[in-house]
Amino acid sequence: MTRSLDLKVRYFQDSPREGLPYREEHFIRRETKMSLPIKQTALVLVDTWDNHFILSWLERAEQIMREAVVPVLEASRAAALTIIHAPSPRVTPSYPEHMARHRPVDSGQPPTWPPAQFRARQGADEAFRGPRAQPPGVPDVEIGMSPLIDVRDNEELLETGDQLHELCEKRGIVHLIYAGFATNWCILGRNYGMRAMAARGYNLILLRDATMGVEYPDTVNELMATELAIREAETQLGFSAANTEFLSACAQAG
Repeated sequence: MTRSLDLKVRYFQDSPREGLPYREEHFIRRETKMSLPIKQTALVLVDTWDNHFILSWLERAEQIMREAVVPVLEASRAAALTIIHAPSPRVTPSYPEHMARHRPVDSGQPPTWPPAQFRARQGADEAFRGPRAQPPGVPDVEIGMSPLIDVRDNEELLETGDQLHELCEKRGIVHLIYAGFATNWCILGRNYGMRAMAARGYNLILLRDATMGVEYPDTVNELMATELAIREAETQLGFSAANTEFLSACAQAG
């Protein structure tokens, strides 16, 4: 008998309750249940760092890490899910044994357009640098894996979406469950994040209690940037699930 993770998930569809007109004020969240075969499912932990230059965000992330991400990791291990650590290329050099499992990166032919100088924003093109590179810039801090997250020998660690895709193809994984940071930047935007993997055709579920976004002065009190990132995941990319539902499903699968 195939062991499965029976999980209740949430999605946001641009449709109203029956009988109401198709207007934005009537759109609602809905729920459904999914049975995810354990062998086809992986937990992807994104950017579980030990440091960040945004101190207020780091305070929230450390609490989420301790209270939500770590229990998710332990439950996933107990349920025998594939564990995939994706902590960004800034952290992966600290794990040479894990990185040695991947094929060397084939860079192929370098792009010819836009021109190399423009892509690097050098010389006359320096004025077009991205937001973070504009004055006054942001601090650069040393980043490593959170001490709360231990990477085990039998777990996977990678730094690119191509590596994640190759690993999933090798293992027959089609369901990716995401947790980690930051929701609106890395969870969504990394090349191993939800937008990229949705484009490759995977079924994606975000654990909405085990993530935290970077906020703005006018959103930090209500954590609205995080909420909007979750809504994008639920509307355009896949689904979300509560930690309580995930932990319960893992316990029943184990």
